This record gives sequence, C-alpha cells and structure tokens, in this order.
Amino acid sequence: MQRPSATARELPSLLSDRVGRRFAGEAILAAGGPAWNDPSLDDRSRSVAILTALICEGVRGNRFTTHLERAVRAGLDQPALEVLTVLLSLYVGQARTSLAEKIHHFFQQPVPDTSAQQAPPERPIP
Repeated sequence: MQRPSATARELPSLLSDRVGRRFAGEAILAAGGPAWNDPSLDDRSRSVAILTALICEGVRGNRFTTHLERAVRAGLDQPALEVLTVLLSLYVGQARTSLAEKIHHFFQQPVPDTSAQQAPPERPIP
C-alpha cells in the first residue's frame, strides 16, 4: 500500500511551506540534518531506526504518522512493521509498543487518489 509522502529531498520544501524557511532549516539541522540523505543508510533502514526511536520514546500523533508514511514509501509493509513492534516489545515493553494498533489501522485506511496532483517544485535545502 503506497501513500503520498515527502522524500528526504522534498522535506525541506514541505516543512518550509508549513512553518517558514528559517524554522524549517533549524528544525532539519536539529533532527539530523545531512544524516537524512547520507548514503550510509538506505531510506528503509533509516525509517526502521526512526520508527524504533519514536516508539521507544512513546511518540504519538502526527509526528509518528508522518514517519510511518515515510517508512511505507521506503518499502516497509505491514508485516515488517508488525515484526518490528513485536521485537521492540521484548526490549521496551508492551506499553511502548501499543502503537501496533496505530500501525494496523494505518494499513486499513483507503489510499487517497493523488494521480491528479502535481508534485511541488523542488527547492534548495536552506
């Protein structure tokens, strides 16, 4: 199941549109900056690391959903994400991995049709 979401290259532009260029640039640097595009990790591995950190910290809501969408776009499917939550529950406990329910419901939602939407123009990273 594919969902529309930003690639690492699109993130600065999309975040700038939401919060302004200056804040977006600082937020991206604070959140890892160049690590978002570093070739040492592919997007799938990066998504596993990020979701693991968010789950362990108990992050919920839009912040989690944004990274969940990115993970799906990077190739993580429902079975892989379910296995991730099972493995994490062994180390961080069931309370932290209750996001398994969120992941399950995420895959039950219909995928919006974005075929008529045009991709936003790319902007340089601030």
